[in-house]
Amino acid sequence: MKKIIFTLLAMSILVGASAQNKKCGIDTKALVAEEIASGATHINMLAKMVPNFDRGVFEKAGIVFGAQAGQIITLRVPVESLPLLESSKEVLEYSISHRIAAPECNNTRFDTRTDSVQAGLGLDIADTAFTGENVYIGITDWGFDYTHPNYNNGEGNYRLEMAWDHFRLAGPAPEGFDYGTLISGRDNLLAARGDTSNLYGYGTHGTHVAGICAGRGARGNHRGQAPNAKLLFCSFELGEKEWMDAVGWMRQVAQDSARRLVVNSSWGMYSFSTLDGTSLLSEAINTWSDEGTIFCTSGGNNGRTQIPFHISRNFNEEADTLRTVAIRASQIYNISETGQALIMWGEAGHDFAAGVRIWKSNSVHWRSPMYNTADGDTVIYDTVYCGTTKVGYRILIEHSNLRDNRPHIQMDVDRVDGMETQLYIIAGSGTVHAWNIANKRNHAGNEGCSFERRHSGFTAGDARYGVGEPACAAKCISVAAHTADRKDRELYIAGDIADFSSAGPLINGVMKPEISAPGVDVISSISAWQQGGSYAAKDTMTVEGQRYIWSEMSGTSMSSPAVTGAVALLLEANPAITIDQLRHSIFSTARNDSITGPIIATGAMDPHWGWGKIDTRKAVNEAIRPVGINQVETLRPKLRIFPNPATGSVRVMTLCGERQMLEIYTVEGRLVMQTPVEAETTLDLSGWKGGLYILRVGSRSEKLIVK
Repeated sequence: MKKIIFTLLAMSILVGASAQNKKCGIDTKALVAEEIASGATHINMLAKMVPNFDRGVFEKAGIVFGAQAGQIITLRVPVESLPLLESSKEVLEYSISHRIAAPECNNTRFDTRTDSVQAGLGLDIADTAFTGENVYIGITDWGFDYTHPNYNNGEGNYRLEMAWDHFRLAGPAPEGFDYGTLISGRDNLLAARGDTSNLYGYGTHGTHVAGICAGRGARGNHRGQAPNAKLLFCSFELGEKEWMDAVGWMRQVAQDSARRLVVNSSWGMYSFSTLDGTSLLSEAINTWSDEGTIFCTSGGNNGRTQIPFHISRNFNEEADTLRTVAIRASQIYNISETGQALIMWGEAGHDFAAGVRIWKSNSVHWRSPMYNTADGDTVIYDTVYCGTTKVGYRILIEHSNLRDNRPHIQMDVDRVDGMETQLYIIAGSGTVHAWNIANKRNHAGNEGCSFERRHSGFTAGDARYGVGEPACAAKCISVAAHTADRKDRELYIAGDIADFSSAGPLINGVMKPEISAPGVDVISSISAWQQGGSYAAKDTMTVEGQRYIWSEMSGTSMSSPAVTGAVALLLEANPAITIDQLRHSIFSTARNDSITGPIIATGAMDPHWGWGKIDTRKAVNEAIRPVGINQVETLRPKLRIFPNPATGSVRVMTLCGERQMLEIYTVEGRLVMQTPVEAETTLDLSGWKGGLYILRVGSRSEKLIVK
């Protein structure tokens, strides 16, 4: 048996770190060491920087900057420059970029009341319909068909504007980034056909999601939520940095066009970070949300009561050792996992200990020590033999996490066929939570595996605390799934929660998910280029000799885009709405029925439903409810002027639908132009003297430079 132990001080590549004044967690140190050992020359990072930091110092060290959300920024760091992250006073904190190695749409629109909004029925503004016009929907996913007539072919339906494929190496990348390929414009997108093969091969997940968000449907059927919204796709490279870069690119596109943006992420992970909304990624999402970008994320598919992948014990009330059997993923799913991750988080200020035993034929073949978080931050790699079976494992131990001060242990245990993995947890006080997750690559996965009571004194798990990153971010709208409501002749049948839909709350008591939408057997578009899947065609369309199909898929991956498309309608109805107002509009008007129970009336969210089923019609009416003049002025977004500096002409967008007066002044205060404007206008500056001017619309003003 060979054992390797890395402590904080022994990881010399990140010099200067200490348990008393650390800038990163033990998981970052472990994963950095592993990537270097595998031959990596650069490491992707997330960092929290001081305001107005000096980029030049870092760029001279070869560090490449990516997207930025407030003080959170993505980095690609040469191995030899890693010590700079510790030594620089401008770096407050850093983390490795963790990687993650149908009802018909007609029924979805009926269930969510989006059909009324698209038709302009029952809205407080008479004769007004909303379909997502002038709003961008950004989709971070994999398996995109750029040619599908659901959103990008036939009868002028060319709404996919750009796609960034991180896995296509030819380039060019979007401006400000140096990897992947940006494909822009209808002809180029049709020529590319779809994203290239990635870790999911040639899939279709993103194509199906896009159709729910914004599909035009086929001959009047399977219409999506926002059928006139503009689309941006990103096949992202399975990591926090890459996802943030994708959002940063989408935000820039939306800002350049002066349009609002809602981002859909139909994916989630339990091994990224803290699972309580305190991670660097969550902080970035909250910052961008306050700046106007809306995020909708699937709540997770680990709600099955027959797969109780979570277990916990309050050791203040029960001091006995918690014992449970951790079932392997291959015993539940048709997947080939490398092993399992046993992820444990304790309560701040309350250490705990954990260990595993490998059991076969009524005897223990091997047992680990009981690893205690009180012993400090440590990573242990070990290999043992159970008879002739070689078993490798990694133990990551953290006394107090940098973000939430919780003690933390993660045990990654190799797949052990024919044997039983038992987990033991001991604590003197506090509550400890544990999750059993399939490990597929780089210690990441999202399939939950059972904790079972197979022996006397052992405890079975439950399906609670099932929401992971990024849905646990405070301002991210996390979405549960239910079976769509439907009408059968004159009989109204209310849909129930999907058995797979993950339940809350988070480990800090915050309730997620927050809203529910249809996610069972949803019919939407399937990629014509997908390989390896078999989908029964529920509808078809042939365009220029190519056959396209619509078929069913289920999951919170399908319910999240239903809410994303609904958000696009709210953003069209009120372009000035803030994230907090939008969340209030959706949550306060959620539909409660005989299945959900009276959630809103009680004032307490349900761990399965959140506030209930989304009602888009009521949410839109709430979003456009009149407000006071002072509040309107406060809520209006920044004026968009481009190009700026300008020559010849300039385009001005107010992002408000009301008629206002646009005025331009010299810096001395002399009025040189005055014209009425509503949403946008183009001004002729021919013959203007070069210099600085002040452009004002209502109470808002911006500098305009004329060349």
